[in-house]
Amino acid sequence: MNTNGTYEDQFSDVKELFDQLHGSDREVGSSFAVYKDGNPVIDIWGGFTDKDQKVVWERNTLANVWSTTKGVAAITLAYAVEKGLLDYEENVSTYWPEFGCNGKEDITVGMLLSHQAGICGSSATKAEDYYDQKLMSNELAQMTPIWEPGTASGYHSMTYGWLTSELIIRITGKTLGNYFREEIANPNEIDFHIGLPASEEFRVAEMIPFPKETNSSDNHPNDAQVASGRGPNLLKHQNTRQWRESEIPSANGQGCASAIAKLYSLVVTNDVSKKILKDSTIRTMTEERITNRDLVLDVVTRWGSGFIMNMHKVIYGPEDMSFGHSGWGGSCGFGDPVNKIGISYVMNNMKNNFAADGRSLELINKTYECLKGDH
Repeated sequence: MNTNGTYEDQFSDVKELFDQLHGSDREVGSSFAVYKDGNPVIDIWGGFTDKDQKVVWERNTLANVWSTTKGVAAITLAYAVEKGLLDYEENVSTYWPEFGCNGKEDITVGMLLSHQAGICGSSATKAEDYYDQKLMSNELAQMTPIWEPGTASGYHSMTYGWLTSELIIRITGKTLGNYFREEIANPNEIDFHIGLPASEEFRVAEMIPFPKETNSSDNHPNDAQVASGRGPNLLKHQNTRQWRESEIPSANGQGCASAIAKLYSLVVTNDVSKKILKDSTIRTMTEERITNRDLVLDVVTRWGSGFIMNMHKVIYGPEDMSFGHSGWGGSCGFGDPVNKIGISYVMNNMKNNFAADGRSLELINKTYECLKGDH
């Protein structure tokens, strides 16, 4: 397999590892990128966009990155905070009055973004319902939390999208996808879409789902896991036009590694002429909201305001303050405020994991080895 793209000589070992991954059965198509100050240090891609391996993966190939979308949404919310439209410490009901009922009156924006609101599932059973922002937000506004808000986190795998989009709608009159496109993506030439235009459909990779497995750890799920697990089998819908064109900022962003890495690099850069967010905003949005064994994920998780904060120097390299989000199947994107870089991995061969895909971990670790001259 011939890897395409560019990389600085310092990172030749990363390119070699990328080749090795594509020489195995672990990959079908993927891209990996590291950006600094909005410019590529590594921008490589390879493989195929389809299960039959007939269509070559190109530089501008997009893929569904699942929950990696949440990090993009969190950056968008932080942008609104910086503009004075939103306050992490204010109650959600200040902006969305209907939300303030049935035990949700004191839920703050920060609690909502750090998965502490206790509304981690819905009663919807059809994918078509998921495409209806008004329907979903109305249901969530009337829900009673499963646990006392603010006392624990329980990953809001899908509901995070409708909740955050409704907040943006209430304060701007625009959906989160449109607000992101107009305020962040277009001005900075970031090729990432929450709500994919029909004109871009031709370059989206086919997502290849993992085989259905029986997870023995789910034999006795708690209430939060039961709520989170309800709903349609979205793996059957992820390659449809309806899924791609809808706006679900928790799950259906379409992008490439270069776009996500560039976005994070423009968040953490020192170049004030390019910087998307002020350092003070970054400090606030990455302030630890809660660290606990997440009620849904059943792993210890450290949450900022919508971001997974690096833990044990594992998922996002060696820096404790790195922040980002990972997606179902293997994708990820994060910013490293110490080394001032953004890193992303995007693929279409899904694995049944969330935040610790072996492929991305190997590429990220190799990147830092090269960065520090340990290769």
